[in-house]
Order: sequence, then C-alpha cells, then structure tokens
Amino acid sequence: MHAHEKHREMAPKEINFYVITISTSRYEKMMKKEPVVDESGDVIKQLIIEAGYTLVGYSLVPDNKLKILRAFLDALENEKVDVIVSTGGTGYTPTDMTVETIRKIMDREIEGFGDVFRSLSYNDPKVRAAAYLSKATAGIIGDKVVYLLPGSPDAVRLAMKELILPEVGHLLYLIRSENR
Repeated sequence: MHAHEKHREMAPKEINFYVITISTSRYEKMMKKEPVVDESGDVIKQLIIEAGYTLVGYSLVPDNKLKILRAFLDALENEKVDVIVSTGGTGYTPTDMTVETIRKIMDREIEGFGDVFRSLSYNDPKVRAAAYLSKATAGIIGDKVVYLLPGSPDAVRLAMKELILPEVGHLLYLIRSENR
C-alpha cells in the first residue's frame, strides 16, 4: 500500500466545517433585514453535507479586515471546527483583502493548493487567462485547515469537488499526526 493510500485510510471520517462568506453587499442586505442570496456559500455548504461531513457554523461578513479576522478567530476558537472554507475577497479589487488578512495568521501556507486551483481554472474555456487573477490559497492554523476561495459559485464548486473534499481528510491526518 502506498503512503497516500495508507494516510487516506487513516484519515478522519468525521470532519466539521465552518463556512465564511466575505461580501460587503450581502452583509449590508443582511443588516437591513433584506433577503440575502449567498450562492457560493450555499454551494459550499451543500457539497459539505453531500460528502457526509458536518457543517458546524456559518458567518457572513463584509470586506473589512477586522470583521474578516474576527470571523476566522471565532471559527478557529471553536473546538468542533476542523476546516474553515471562505468565499470572497481573493481578487485584486481594492476591497479584496481576505488573503492578505488571513495569510498573516497562518502557521503554514499550502502553496500547491492555489497553483493547482489556478491550473484547473485555466483549463475552463470560460476562465482561461483570468485564472491568474485569483489569489485563492489554503493554509494551516494550529491543527485546522483553512481554504480561501473566490466568490464565484463555479470557482467554489471546482475547488470543493476537485481539491478540497477529495483530500481534506488526508491533510488533516498529516497535520495532526505525531511520530508517523
């Protein structure tokens, strides 16, 4: 048995996720008690549940460094949370600050995640060269994994189905294993 197969076999089967949507326009609607459609957040939550994992929390915050940081810290302090997946704020507009805010508290960045995500995105004829306009990334904070995804429903579907859900247990096993 190859090491990857062994790790996947030993990986946790019960994984708890927390989802954070970063969107000023949706946040403002929520604060005004207007109906809010969070398509990307809903896609993430649906795919987590369909994969047999547990959704233990959800937050919607504006593009504001302190509110983004507070949402992540709240999720990180929750002992039930294994994985945080965020959507939004990973581009290059002046308000896109998710990656710069959270990268500062990462213990380690999972550099390959962003590279593979952009490669897969590039292969989509609707995206092609625009793939490099995403700063999507992932990292490790303590014994938890964080994924910072774009705000596009297609992008989060791609990341969840092709990258996150197939390997998240394996990754948790690796970062939580001692004396392998």
